[in-house]
Amino acid sequence: MMARFFLLFLLFCFEVKAQNSFSFLNITNNARVNGLGGINVSLTDKDINLVLSNPALLDSAQSGQIGLNFSPYFAGSNFISLNYSPNFKHETAGNWAFSLQNINYGTFQGTDAAGNLTNDFSANDFSLGAFYSRKINNISCGVSAKLVGSVLESYSSVVILTDWGGTFKHPVHDLSIGVVAKNIGFVLKSYANIRPEIPFDLQAGVTFKPRYMPVRFSLTAHRLYQFDMAYNDPNFNFTFDAQGNKIPRKISTIDKVFRHFVVGTELILHRNFNLLVGYNFLRRKELLISDLGGASGFSFGANIRIKQFGFSTAITPAVTARSFATFSLIWQIKNK
Repeated sequence: MMARFFLLFLLFCFEVKAQNSFSFLNITNNARVNGLGGINVSLTDKDINLVLSNPALLDSAQSGQIGLNFSPYFAGSNFISLNYSPNFKHETAGNWAFSLQNINYGTFQGTDAAGNLTNDFSANDFSLGAFYSRKINNISCGVSAKLVGSVLESYSSVVILTDWGGTFKHPVHDLSIGVVAKNIGFVLKSYANIRPEIPFDLQAGVTFKPRYMPVRFSLTAHRLYQFDMAYNDPNFNFTFDAQGNKIPRKISTIDKVFRHFVVGTELILHRNFNLLVGYNFLRRKELLISDLGGASGFSFGANIRIKQFGFSTAITPAVTARSFATFSLIWQIKNK
C-alpha cells in the first residue's frame, strides 16, 4: 500500500511547475554531497547530514548523531545547518531527525525613495525541519515537514514544505537507488502583495561500488519534471552567418539532456578516508565564462572518520578565480 501511494505521489509531482523563490533551499551545505557535485539522493551511509538530500536516507545507524555544516557563501553570506537524530531504542517505531538551517546575507544600508540614508537592516532565510523514515526489508521511505521563512528588513514570508523520498539498497551488492520529490507545500504569509514561489524539484539517482574497485560512483538526475532548463540569452549566445549578421545559437537536445545529470566519485583510500570528485553539467554550462577555461562544474572534497567523529570539506569553483567552500562535522554521541 505504501509503495502504491508513493508511486501515485510521484506521478502527481510531474504536474508541478518550476519555481524560483526560497532558492537557498537548493544550496548544498553538506560538504560530502557538495564534493560529489552538489546533488545526491542515493548515498547511504552513517552520516546524519545526508537527510537534507533525501529523508529516506535517514537510517537507524545515524541515531544519536549530531551534524553541523558551515558554508562561507558569496558576498559575505554565511550558511549553517544543524541536524540531530535522537537515539530511539525501538527501530520498529521508525527513525526521526530534526534540522535547523539559516543563511545570513549580512547587513545593508537602508535608503528612502529619495536616496537619503536610513537605518541599517538585515536579511535572513531559515528552515526548521522534522524528518521521519521507515525501513521495510530493503526499501526505505521518508518524509519531512519544514517551516521555511524569509526576513528582509520589515518584510517577511513563511511557507510550509514537505519532502517525500524513497531508497532501495541491494541486499548483497553495494548498490542503492534513491528518488525524492522536494519542496512541495503552500504559502502561509507573503511579502506584502508579492506571493513567493516554491523551488520544487524531482530527483532520482543511483550509487554503486564495483566489488573489487576502491571507487564508489553516483549518478543523479534533477529537475525531471522539466526537459528544457537551459538559459539561452541571444545577446550572449550567438554566432554569425555568411553576411556577418548575428544568429542566436541553438542548444542541442543532447546538451539539454546532460544538464539534468550530476556525476560523483568517491575514491576510497581507506575505510575511514575518501577523496571526492564531482561534475555538475548544468553548473558547468551556466557558470563558465565564455571562451575561457576554468573548473566550473567540478567539485572536490575529502571525508574522514575517526572513532565518533567525522569531518568533510569540499570546494566548488564557480567562475574563474572564485569558489564556494563547505565544511561538515558529525559527532556520534553514543557508539553504535
